[in-house]
Amino acid sequence: MRRVSSLGTWIRSVTSGLIYHPDGTQTTIKSPAVWTLAHRGYSGGGRLDVWVYPTKKAALQAGADLALGCGMDQDEKTVILYRAGRLEAVLERYEELSRPGHLLRVQAAFLQLDEAEAEQHTTVRRTPQRRKRPDPVR
Repeated sequence: MRRVSSLGTWIRSVTSGLIYHPDGTQTTIKSPAVWTLAHRGYSGGGRLDVWVYPTKKAALQAGADLALGCGMDQDEKTVILYRAGRLEAVLERYEELSRPGHLLRVQAAFLQLDEAEAEQHTTVRRTPQRRKRPDPVR
């Protein structure tokens, strides 16, 4: 098995958990993961195809391109979203208009590491929580 550090261009430190504490601080946990694009549609008899990409942006671009290649280029709203660079919205539109069970999603796939590697490659950081300003009363 290859060491995590030797795959550095594909493995990213991705937020795997957020803990909000009563004192107003938050803990962010980041763990090694790869970005994946998953697709289940008409091709492949309903199988789930999964591809790995070096960045979330690359996976989203590939997913949006695939959506257009699967016929979404005929949907005016999808084309507008694509041209505006709203790639996540293109994938959401694909799922909205597709049959139940069809999917097109980008997500992080976290690596299953042994305890020593997990400790070495996972970061935990506690910071003051950013509070949203309350909406003005109208």
